[in-house]
Amino acid sequence: VGYNECNRRHIEDSETVCVCNATHCDQFPPLSRPKIGYISVFESNRNGDRFKESALKFKPFYGNINCVKNHCLKKSAKDSQLTITVDKNRKYQKIYGFGGAFTDSAGYMLSSVDPALAAAVIDSYYSATGIEFSFGRVPIGGTDYSLRPYTYADAYNDKQLKYFSLQKEDFEWKMPYIKRAQSVCPHTLKLIASNWCPPVWMKQIEQHIGYSELKGEIGGEYYQILANYIVKFLDAYKENGITMWGLTTQNEPAEDHQLNNMQMSPESLKRFIEINLGPTLAQAGYNKNKLKLMILDDNTVSLTNWTDTVLTDNSLLQYVSGIANHWYYNERLGTKAVGAILEYVRHKHPDYFVINTEACVLDGPGNGKWSYAERYAIDIINQLNHWAVGWIEWNLALDVTGGPTWFERQGCGGPVYIDPLKGEAYKQPSFYSLGHFSKFVSPDSVRIGHEIVNGAEGVHVLTAKRPDNGVVVVALNAGDTDIELNINNQNNWVVNKLPSHSIQSYIWH
Repeated sequence: VGYNECNRRHIEDSETVCVCNATHCDQFPPLSRPKIGYISVFESNRNGDRFKESALKFKPFYGNINCVKNHCLKKSAKDSQLTITVDKNRKYQKIYGFGGAFTDSAGYMLSSVDPALAAAVIDSYYSATGIEFSFGRVPIGGTDYSLRPYTYADAYNDKQLKYFSLQKEDFEWKMPYIKRAQSVCPHTLKLIASNWCPPVWMKQIEQHIGYSELKGEIGGEYYQILANYIVKFLDAYKENGITMWGLTTQNEPAEDHQLNNMQMSPESLKRFIEINLGPTLAQAGYNKNKLKLMILDDNTVSLTNWTDTVLTDNSLLQYVSGIANHWYYNERLGTKAVGAILEYVRHKHPDYFVINTEACVLDGPGNGKWSYAERYAIDIINQLNHWAVGWIEWNLALDVTGGPTWFERQGCGGPVYIDPLKGEAYKQPSFYSLGHFSKFVSPDSVRIGHEIVNGAEGVHVLTAKRPDNGVVVVALNAGDTDIELNINNQNNWVVNKLPSHSIQSYIWH
């Protein structure tokens, strides 16, 4: 009561967005605690419902039931009936949270509309009346999603970094929205810094676009300058009231993209951390207890080779806390292959957490596409079911073409698009898909066990226990057939329809 609802706009067929402007933006009130014995259900679907709420009552099941090892189905069970048995005693990894990136493009789009609308977008992501993101990724300098190529030390050969300085982009397009998120977030906002491209005079080819390593020997002069450059960024943001929770060693060092980048081999990265970055961070007060250093920050397909090389002898354990991966190519690999890679990394390197730090759909903006929501949910469920501790999206806001970028390229999909001419923001289905996780699987939740009987193709399930002892089931049906879903909680049951092309979040205490 008293909270704004989605202002629906149909794009084509059944594709739907929720429209925000300076005076209206839909909200998601803080979750209320269901009565004992009841379960709250929230559903979003291809037909345009967004977080539609209902309540169910647990009941003991007896009579027309077949049970084998505590897994029960009605005797007349059909393929469209599925049972999830929740096991709260089987505990896995702690979940750190979910988030998005404070890119220059996102900040530029937010600054192009009424401040009330910009605030509403940030609040939709980070506030208690939003989907309660708890992570933010912050680029160190420019990225492909900037309006120009730049770094913080563009004066040629400035090896002492005397002319290092933050830019307009930081003060106008990043910091104001980070600070807004900090002020409204009911959780501690965890910020992760990532570097795309060092000052180009440090690279062998001396340009932003181009796949090359730093000049000089590995661990030598230019590698030390890069470590100093990163520390200067951390200090500069800290002086402006923004402290980083984490740092990745380099954005996509294994990928030869035509965008701001720098090549670094696994062997180079190991030496860079060992000789330069690790000791420099520690000396500057950013030891492992103060800053979570993460390696790779590249695609899942590279995880095994990079972790086995960089983390092989645990010599970096004094500096490194985690491993960052990106979702690109995961669909091509398939959920089983991605799961196997993550299980391998967990088995070989159990001292390091894994977190997905970037994702967007590369097929274009896809305004209103429900399929984008399903693609996100499938990957989130799969990664978290195989030990990932969180999942971070890419740009928090884009224009309606999936930009802007500083060079010509196809825009990518995002959770929110902004049209400055109309003074509107369009929350995409993927925004609500993300919310089915971030709002319910709150920071410090723990993934718990579950068993599925009579599983159906296209149905994906995640189960977790929250710090307040609430139990959460997130169920996605990406198939074309409605499913009768049975949830078994210690032999107390609820039965509900999981419609085709829908995602549901269940919570009970």
